Amino acid sequence: MFDLQRPARVCRTGLLAGAILSLFLFLAPAGAWGATVKVISWNVPATYEDQRVIPASVRQTIETRLYFSLDGGTWTRFATVPRGYDSWSGMLPVADGITGYYAVTASIPPDGAESRMSEVVVYPPCDSSTDRFDEVTVIVGNHQDTCIAPGDRVNRSSDPVVRTLVWPARSVGSRGFLKWDLSSLPAGVRITEAALRLFYVGEESGGGDIPFTVKVAKVVGANPDPGKATWTSPDSVVSWSRGADGGAGNLAAAESTAAVGRNRGWVVWNVSNMAQEWVETPGENFGMALEPDIAATAGSYRHFASREHPDPRLRPELVITYRQSSLNPMPPGSFVPSPPLTVPSPGELPDMFTASIGDYEDTYVGVGPDVNYAAEPLIRTYIWPANNVANRGFIRWDLSGHPDNVTVANATLWLYYVDEEGGGGDNAYTVSVAKVTGVLPDLGRATWNGYDGVSHWPGGPNGGAAAMAPAESSATIGTVHRWVSWDVTGMVQDWVAGPETNFGMALDADSSAGVDSNRYFASREHPDILLRPRLLITYIEHR
Repeated sequence: MFDLQRPARVCRTGLLAGAILSLFLFLAPAGAWGATVKVISWNVPATYEDQRVIPASVRQTIETRLYFSLDGGTWTRFATVPRGYDSWSGMLPVADGITGYYAVTASIPPDGAESRMSEVVVYPPCDSSTDRFDEVTVIVGNHQDTCIAPGDRVNRSSDPVVRTLVWPARSVGSRGFLKWDLSSLPAGVRITEAALRLFYVGEESGGGDIPFTVKVAKVVGANPDPGKATWTSPDSVVSWSRGADGGAGNLAAAESTAAVGRNRGWVVWNVSNMAQEWVETPGENFGMALEPDIAATAGSYRHFASREHPDPRLRPELVITYRQSSLNPMPPGSFVPSPPLTVPSPGELPDMFTASIGDYEDTYVGVGPDVNYAAEPLIRTYIWPANNVANRGFIRWDLSGHPDNVTVANATLWLYYVDEEGGGGDNAYTVSVAKVTGVLPDLGRATWNGYDGVSHWPGGPNGGAAAMAPAESSATIGTVHRWVSWDVTGMVQDWVAGPETNFGMALDADSSAGVDSNRYFASREHPDILLRPRLLITYIEHR
């Protein structure tokens, strides 16, 4: 079994909170390192995502599924472990000596929905600082929705709500349908999580049961047109597979359920499986159904904001997270909510992407010895003597994996303030971020005197001061170690519009600070991968 006291043996390339749970994966040989038989172990989850305790009887029935990948992007299941067991042993599907990526998911009864993937482990162990990928989160904008009811030959796709109703007893009185256009997603991606988010806006006559269970199921065998569907027909031309049943015979087993009380707000369903299947077989994307629980009391209702709801902030969302296939996978970034879509009319809404950029390099330069610090675990900003920059940081991000025809809605640089010297000097210390211009630094060789280890910076040996545009963003930092963020939307949009101008960004010390004032940030080489730099970009792709 893997010894938790020896983390250097494992290259961790990401820690993802599960849609239902969180898993931690460890991989080690059963005997000496290099042996044929290996052991993979994990922690069986003790709580659901909402922190409710999973009963012991249920934990004993959790099924764990093991996946492998050759590139960190495309995944194949190779083993299933039932009955709540927490380890697997055997020969790995990737031959010894070849790099393989490994992760697990779990299925918790009673709904059996598969969680998002666990932390990724690379075997054989590698240098985690060079193994990286981008993680992308998409808020799918282009969709259609409607609801249908027995005896109602009217199409309700223009209604502001999607209704779910039980009437009479043990019968569906209203069923919803939603269909999402996933054509903007790359072909063949491995989805780590897909969440349907609907805003519960109202009910009739008190809503009936508390709570009221609403299920989500994949539509199969018929391709409804939400703009024409009725109880008798999916498209106003042909009948549903079993006749006038509102599509009941065209629903797969429910993939996810949610118990909805009477508090207005967002309700979330895990629909990772169906989204993955739609990516793999786009021709079978017939949408999803929103199904009321017929075990509820007659007259139980829940109404959700539709695509036509007058408040665009409450309209349906399908939020999909996937790992962008890359030769350099890396750990995903901290979650930062995307801005809400504030579109005045429903129309065809754009997809909103949020990407955590994985491939980058960083360093800092310092007055004194002509030394390159790219291998250091810190990016240092320092003032010495008073009012003079003695250390300056540089970071350059590889944006080549993303489309050119995008509008950047937001870009945020996140650095973790992890250390200082001598108390850090000034209690309030401002660090600014500026675009590098006029010269492309080689951060693996740059020093205070030269941008590539040979040639001087513009203006001479000045640590790159003359190669910086005016500061785009600044942050005032106290002495509490924490994440610090800078808005770098302008420079990132410039780089997307003109990739040849991407010379990176400079992290500049506060030249007005007192002598020995300093702040140090975790770098790409920091031993804790969760503290390394992050660049999160939210953008709209124009198709």
